[in-house]
Amino acid sequence: MESTYKPIAVISGDIVNSTKLTFDQFEQLLKRIKDIQKLITEGNSSNAHSIERGDEFQSVVHDIENALRYTIVYRIGIKALGKKFDSRISFAIASNADLRESVSESMGAAFVLSGRGLKALKSDRLCFNSDHFELTEHFDLLFKYLDRQLTELTSRQCEVMLAMLRTNEALSINDLAEKLNIASATASKSLKASGWPLVSELNCRFINQVTGLKYV
Repeated sequence: MESTYKPIAVISGDIVNSTKLTFDQFEQLLKRIKDIQKLITEGNSSNAHSIERGDEFQSVVHDIENALRYTIVYRIGIKALGKKFDSRISFAIASNADLRESVSESMGAAFVLSGRGLKALKSDRLCFNSDHFELTEHFDLLFKYLDRQLTELTSRQCEVMLAMLRTNEALSINDLAEKLNIASATASKSLKASGWPLVSELNCRFINQVTGLKYV
């Protein structure tokens, strides 16, 4: 067990209507979750993950400034698979944690806040909490709007936004189109319809706010 007083982020999620998925769809889902978790580990080698029963997942994130980006990647990465795929996700940032080799056995404020948030989700699909009241309050309404925006995205819109978030750097429309093997006009239209500029701006604000609180 490793005790840490530094803030960590915990992302907890589950799959909506997972019992209605076919075997092939479930396999497709598992592969996508593992791919996302691999991406998060590439962001910081200390980041760790779990998948429980195939329809519940969790990530411990040490590069907490990227917690929102990773959360959105989970959400839209799963939605990009098709209409039958969606998830509920709660993420939290807090100090003081006891980290074990098994993520599911780790403990701390971020785990508690993330778990409570997930249990409290009903019609919503996304929530955020932290041990800094000001941080939670600042993003409460903004994340409600983000949740609504992500919920209304089509699979194609999720695909184009996912490509932008995966690279964590600016992609030109031509580069995006080439990466997805679609026409530039289609890439441009889908990206605009996804609300990407505002989502990107919100992610930048989150990074600045977390840094401003001297969390990183």
